[in-house]
Amino acid sequence: MSKISAIKGVIAKLPVSDILDISSFIGNHVQNQAVQVALTKRSQAVLKSECIHCGFACLVQWGRANSGTQRFKCRNCKATFGATTGTPLYRLRNRHLWSKYLGLMTTHIPLVKLREQHGIDLSLPTLHRWRHRFLTALVANPTGKLAGLIEADEKFFRTSYKGSRGWKRGARPQERKVRRRGGADQRGLGDQQVPVLTALDRSGTIFQTQLPDTRWVSIGETMKPWVEAESMICSDGNGAYARVAGQTGCEHMVVKKGGGGGNTRNLSIGRIDAYHRDIENLVNRRCMGVGTRYLMNYFGWARRITQHKPFGNDLLGEILTA
Repeated sequence: MSKISAIKGVIAKLPVSDILDISSFIGNHVQNQAVQVALTKRSQAVLKSECIHCGFACLVQWGRANSGTQRFKCRNCKATFGATTGTPLYRLRNRHLWSKYLGLMTTHIPLVKLREQHGIDLSLPTLHRWRHRFLTALVANPTGKLAGLIEADEKFFRTSYKGSRGWKRGARPQERKVRRRGGADQRGLGDQQVPVLTALDRSGTIFQTQLPDTRWVSIGETMKPWVEAESMICSDGNGAYARVAGQTGCEHMVVKKGGGGGNTRNLSIGRIDAYHRDIENLVNRRCMGVGTRYLMNYFGWARRITQHKPFGNDLLGEILTA
């Protein structure tokens, strides 16, 4: 009989109070060893999967990296790779801080305070890089579809080159006029703003993506795969949503903010307006503006916070199993 089987046999004979104590001890131990547990699960899953290079399921363990990460070799193409290859954690150091950093992402904390008040003693560029490494795992939309009562709307954000250092690497400067801080000089789509399309339903499912423009073709092609047939799409007066409803076999209702607005069912797009206000507060106020290239990372962050999904070790496991 193995040691594990013997331990299980002993535990099975213990009183309930002792079993609860053991369960609490194991839970705390797993919490402290979360990174190693997640990497072990990842290694076991990779060993049973296909090679990321040739697609053949013939992987074998091939030693460990200096960091202790399990490596694999494909017996077909002879390529080697690690357990974190293809994940946001690839070649990311200081793994003892991963879980703590992720646990602090339940709300926006300035990077300086992460160092001074929370004990994550890394450089500001490293903390910024970590933030966006982790946020890239939150950008993808759900695999299901929106159904029932669906609210849809666009939100415009100021085009921003914040953090861009292309000129230091010999790139051409952005072709734009010098501007003061603040809002755009013109309303609607233009060089000064970028649109983001958001759609959500009453179950809490949220789809969102940045659009190249606000033409009905772009909105329609983007939104059609999101919507389940025989749903109700609520929107403002943009005719693109009526076209989406017609192409997906849904009903469409033009509503105004705050309810009422002439529709007989007293429907509104208040929930999506509130969601956009929260994102605007995160992007433009708490973060004091973000670069356009990072905009969807913050949308993914706001979605996870809005849906009350856990961060910390739970998010760590999701990142490694994605």
